[in-house]
Amino acid sequence: MSERQRIIAIVDDDELVRRALCRLVLSLSLKPVAYASGELFLEELGQTSPSCVLLDFHMPNMNGLDVLHELKARRAGLAVIVITGADEDAVRESCMRAGASGFLNKPLSRDTLSAAIEALRGDQRPAKVPRSQ
Repeated sequence: MSERQRIIAIVDDDELVRRALCRLVLSLSLKPVAYASGELFLEELGQTSPSCVLLDFHMPNMNGLDVLHELKARRAGLAVIVITGADEDAVRESCMRAGASGFLNKPLSRDTLSAAIEALRGDQRPAKVPRSQ
């Protein structure tokens, strides 16, 4: 699959954050598909084939960890980068234990996001996705 065809799913309850992440993903010549909730993303998962998911941790109803557990049960090999506005070590550790491929802090820079996605290319899971600044 070429870089231009790679789909990046963005799951965040904040509309402004979703828009900003979509712009960042587009700037990397990737195709963003945005979802306002974890529930909506999981409902529509069979209709898209993302190569990576950018998953907000703090969301109402179903938080990022809940979505991650459900997603790993359905599509274990799908790369998931959890993103959050609060750098909490306990949250980071829980997400990584649950199968997250990476963990980044908002706001994300283009370079940080690019490095994280590049680290996930292919089937290799990186030992550590770069921490955002």
